[in-house]
Amino acid sequence: MNFKILQFVTLAFSTLVILQASLGTLLFTRLVGLTPHDVNLYYGDKSLHGLLEVILPHTLFISIALMAVLHFLAFIQTIDPRTKQKAIYSLFTLFFLDQFSPLLISFGLEFFAVIKIIAFIGFQVALLWVWGMIFRQTLKLIK
Repeated sequence: MNFKILQFVTLAFSTLVILQASLGTLLFTRLVGLTPHDVNLYYGDKSLHGLLEVILPHTLFISIALMAVLHFLAFIQTIDPRTKQKAIYSLFTLFFLDQFSPLLISFGLEFFAVIKIIAFIGFQVALLWVWGMIFRQTLKLIK
């Protein structure tokens, strides 16, 4: 196996994940904002139809991305199983809260604006954490 190619692919994929997290954060802060008031204003005006048009594609595509990430994680034998479990539970819990809190905000439960902000930032951080683990372990395998 050509380890230089494996190292390049791992670095390229990690770079894409960092770019995705950065662009996602930039878009969220520009479109929605990072204060509970901004989040309530943005999602409070959305119809159920409008929210579902955003939530359903995100749920589909992020679920596929999570499946890929968690398969990478599962195949690395040098990561502690408890750490893997924490990563899996963190990613799915934060993703669920991030995607479905706008529905609750639109129904008038304004407290979920705080949950949305925490879940969004937490999901981005957790995703970077998991890819960081995968990248470090891949580099160890290459050496």
